[in-house]
Parts: sequence; structure tokens; C-alpha cells
Amino acid sequence: MKMSSQENNKLHHKEHKEMPMKNPLGVLCGLCGKFNRNLRMLCICVMAMASLLACGCDGPVFLPPTGPDYVRPTIAVMKFENRAGGGVGGWNLGDGFRDVLVDRLMATERFQVIERPEIDEVMKEQKFQQSGATRRQNRVQSGRIKNVEYLIKGTITDFGHVSSKSGSFSWTDRLDIFGRSNKAVVSMILYIVDVESGEIVSSQNITESVSAGDTDVMLAYRNVSFGGKVFYKTPLGKVTEKVIDKAVRRIASEVAARPWQPMIAQVNEGSVILNGGQNRKVKVGAEYEVFELGTPITDPATGDVIGHSTGKTIGRIRVLDVQPQFSVASVASGKIADVNVGQRCKPVETP
Repeated sequence: MKMSSQENNKLHHKEHKEMPMKNPLGVLCGLCGKFNRNLRMLCICVMAMASLLACGCDGPVFLPPTGPDYVRPTIAVMKFENRAGGGVGGWNLGDGFRDVLVDRLMATERFQVIERPEIDEVMKEQKFQQSGATRRQNRVQSGRIKNVEYLIKGTITDFGHVSSKSGSFSWTDRLDIFGRSNKAVVSMILYIVDVESGEIVSSQNITESVSAGDTDVMLAYRNVSFGGKVFYKTPLGKVTEKVIDKAVRRIASEVAARPWQPMIAQVNEGSVILNGGQNRKVKVGAEYEVFELGTPITDPATGDVIGHSTGKTIGRIRVLDVQPQFSVASVASGKIADVNVGQRCKPVETP
């Protein structure tokens, strides 16, 4: 049945009246509620980030990813030499810097870290077990401690607050109202030593500073433990963290990035043994050039070994068999009589 235009208008008007009207105030409140929830989530995220930054030392230093053939080098961190004096807090800076650096290096999972004090304790325990005073069951074998490849040493040269008014370090100067005349400064010299050759493969002077704001130097470090959570909220704690982070990155770039160099471990009749196998990603068919290490080059001022002269090339070897921790190779060129234990090898570049 066809409806007239007048009846049709009445029907549309009735439907329009029956549709519920949304309260504009309610719509606005709903939008505000969603905005507030999003704002609260944003605030939570910002506070979480601020908390992470404030605690700083709890998180590892982020380094570029390693390749599939990466092998963790073994390093030992020595007690730092402190030339900066005692300073505030009565801290043992030499032990403190070493402990913090070890913690940060371990957190990267790039290194096998050994501390010298721990080695001494292990040696005492091994000696005690070998004395016959303990049972034979589960007795450890001597000579099984891993050889350290690199020693990490450091010298602390500056550690304190420096005033722009006097241009020198001070623990007692009072700060001006804006805190612009005082900074916390930490400096250290980092040394990386190749244990086998005694060569210093890297040295770097690392210096960082942060504004001390309106900190009262005499009160800020009272009852504060070096390396604790409270310490890293202080100006000296913040700048120490920056210096240690730079040291970790330097060690990673110099040590972790250094390619492994195989050595001759044994010479048999017709074959030679390399000191690396599957653990060093050695492949069957790989060729190495065998050479003798040249004479050490010594810095006359410090007595440190800073390099080696070019050594004699012995010949080439080709890998025949790869075992978990060693490889068997044959002499591809040269005389096997000239190959000796301890000689070094470098991979031959294939065209």
C-alpha cells in the first residue's frame, strides 16, 4: 500500500523522536576518561624510564650484536691504581672501580671474566685438595684453570668536584645558588694488555663530568657506599657510571672484536696440531700461513711492550680434521721441520 507524502513525514518524525538522544556532556566525559587513561599510561612509562635512568648501573651496556662465530675471550680485571687521593666517603677507589667494571663486563655476556683475588682463592683450595687431607672423590685436577688472554688495568687520575672559581678540585667549597660553579669530574687511564705477548694493545684516557647542581659536597656522600644504588644518584656516581660505560665499550671494541689467531700446539710426523677446533669455528680445508713472532718493541719511557717486528714466514698449512678443541693440519708449503710449537698462524685470504 503506497503511503502519502504527509503520512511518510509523520512516520519519519515519530522514528526520530523515539531514537535516544546522546548527552553531549556524557560524550565529552567519556572522551576525557579515555584521554586520562592514556595520559596515566604515558606517565607510568615516563616514570619507568626515569627510574631506569636513575638506577643506571642496574642495566647492561648495550653493544652491537655479535656474529655466529663469536668466541668469548677470557679477561682478568686488576685492581685500579688510585692517583686521585682519598676524597670524600673514604672509599677504596681501586677495588671499587675494579668491582664495578667486572659487574658491567659480566652483564654484557661478551667475556669470560676472572678476578685475580678469586684465582688466588681457587689456587689455595686446589693446593689444599691435593695435600691429601680430603677424599679422592670429586677432587679437582690441578692445571685446569683457564688461561687469561687479556689483562685489564686502570689508573684513576681524577675523582672529585672541581670549582670553576678556583679551577681546582675541592671537597669543601660551597656551591653558589645556581650550582654553575661546581662539577663532578672522573678521569682514568684504561690499559688492555695481551697476556701472552705482554703487549699493551690499547690505552685510553677517559674523562667525564656532570653538573653538581646545588649539591652540598660535604653532605651528599655521607654514609653512601661506593657502587650502591644511592651512589649512582649522586653527581660522582653518575659520572663514574659514564666513565665505566665508556671503558666497557672500549674493551668490547678492542678485545671482543679482535680475531682469534691460532697457534701451533703440537708437531707430529707429517701433521701439525692447532690450538683451536670447533670451539674456534675452524673449518676443514681452511689454510693458514705459519710465521714466527718478531722481536718485541719496547717503549723506552715506560718499558711496556708496544708491538712486535715482522717475523719470519715458515710456510702454509691446510686443515684436514676438526675436533672440539683442536684441529689437525698438513703442511701445504714449506718444510715441516721448520714448524715449531708456539708459532702463530693467520688465515690465508682466498681470491
